[in-house]
Amino acid sequence: MLVGLGHVDLVCRDLERSLAFYAAVFEPLGLQAPVLFDGERGEQIRYLRFPQPGSGSIGLRPAQDAQPFELYAPGLHHLALTVESPGDVDAAHRTAVELGGHVLHAPRLWPQYHPRYYATFLLDPDGFRVEVAASRDARVAERPD
Repeated sequence: MLVGLGHVDLVCRDLERSLAFYAAVFEPLGLQAPVLFDGERGEQIRYLRFPQPGSGSIGLRPAQDAQPFELYAPGLHHLALTVESPGDVDAAHRTAVELGGHVLHAPRLWPQYHPRYYATFLLDPDGFRVEVAASRDARVAERPD
């Protein structure tokens, strides 16, 4: 029986830039500092673990060849991260903007997904689409409908 997603590995053109982005945007929300593991090519993979034990992690690996990310090419479409509250969505968005990050969609309700689905969509330094969404159970009464 499946119990969840263990991890997602992203291959980065500029590993240090990507580490700085994920640290700045998500460490305040509980993402832990990198834990190093050896990859199959001898490279170091940096796993950024989620705050709850066993809840997964994001692995960042150095790219062998720099290829641009294409949203609808075979492979990853986007990474969706769930946070506890709409305030956490707003904080991630605010930090990404402060870093000069590219915001695809500012935080707002997405009722087509769920009546209380509150999310923002960003691009990371490699152009990967990252969604940050509040839990469906989060209260968004202070948000306009």
